[in-house]
Amino acid sequence: MRKWLLCLLALAACAPVWQRPQVALMDVRISGGNLFQQKLRLQLRVTNPNALDIGVESLVFEVLVGDSQFASGRSSAPVTIPKRGEGRVDVDADAQVLGLLRRLPELTGGDGKLHYRLKGEAQIKGYGRTPFDQPGELDVSKLLGGAAKPAPAGNGERIGF
Repeated sequence: MRKWLLCLLALAACAPVWQRPQVALMDVRISGGNLFQQKLRLQLRVTNPNALDIGVESLVFEVLVGDSQFASGRSSAPVTIPKRGEGRVDVDADAQVLGLLRRLPELTGGDGKLHYRLKGEAQIKGYGRTPFDQPGELDVSKLLGGAAKPAPAGNGERIGF
């Protein structure tokens, strides 16, 4: 009995430790909407620090600016992230732009940056729900100063993350 216990402990020590993937916001494009609500296309980068591929079945997220939800959405297709690699996931989101624009002066810091948090859950095949909470910042001058680069026709407009 003692040998079995030692054997199980040794095997457990050799098993790879699973680490949570990292999720970050890479790009935002306006894909439609009106003055009150915008449709956005977000590109998320999912980084896999593990020694095996992981299957991301879905992502549910919100983008918080200040104390308010700016955008929310979910992924629509599963994706496999290679071991010790990264993958890009395009997701659709609904955003409340008018409320953000009204509060923009109070939300931007002295550095002219709009600080946000990307928060949500990734459903990982074989591991279940995995939360993520990633801070980031947007250079407001790129958003408002006309430095946004137009994207190819039909793909929306890039707003400078």
